Amino acid sequence: MNYLLAPLTAGAYVIAVEDAHTWDVTSYTNLYVLQRNGQTILIDAGLKAYQPAIIEALSTIGIEPDMVTHVLLTHGHHDHAEGSDLFKNARKFVHSADWPMLAVPLCEQFTRYTPLADKSKLVAEGLNELEIMLVNTHSPGSVAIFDHISKALFVGDFFCYFGEALPGGELVDYCEYCRQGSCQYVAGQAEDGSAEFGKFIEGLSRLIPFQSEFFCTGHGIVLRDDIQTFVKSMWLSGTQSQQE
Repeated sequence: MNYLLAPLTAGAYVIAVEDAHTWDVTSYTNLYVLQRNGQTILIDAGLKAYQPAIIEALSTIGIEPDMVTHVLLTHGHHDHAEGSDLFKNARKFVHSADWPMLAVPLCEQFTRYTPLADKSKLVAEGLNELEIMLVNTHSPGSVAIFDHISKALFVGDFFCYFGEALPGGELVDYCEYCRQGSCQYVAGQAEDGSAEFGKFIEGLSRLIPFQSEFFCTGHGIVLRDDIQTFVKSMWLSGTQSQQE
């Protein structure tokens, strides 16, 4: 399978595997690499079928699978979790609500995130620079992960660009068109008035406080620069449409 590899900041990368076979549309499935303090952290791990592409992509930045120290899943769907068994030395984490989605014996490799008292913040042991928030929708245990070092906000499939072409062929881009389209999409969902949208807008509100510079989704383009304003704009598009 073809893949794209792009840097976010020093020690932070996105790998996007092009998949024209699994679904009825061609899509990019993303995973992310963070390197710091002797740790190599993966956010999501793709399908098992992606492993040859992932091995090749990692090797270009000097990483072998056995060097990966942590795998964190944004959610438990197979296209984000299945490839995790490649990383034999890694400690692996998933939200407890999504742990049942993992197939046997893969589930046995994972530690479940521990919710704190407010039911929205979660902790992954030994990864103090990462803040993990439950986002309410897509799956029971879907989380967003904010990295205070790279300022990247990893949202998984809570909001993504599945099946969409990369604007201008760029994997990481500001993309004003994408921002406007995302706000219009949220406004349209608000007008439909589904119960699920109420959960979505609450999850989105939890992401506004982060001073993010990268909006890292589970599929497709990664948006860069002034992401806090973008997230707030989506939230306003949804809440204002609800009130009309």
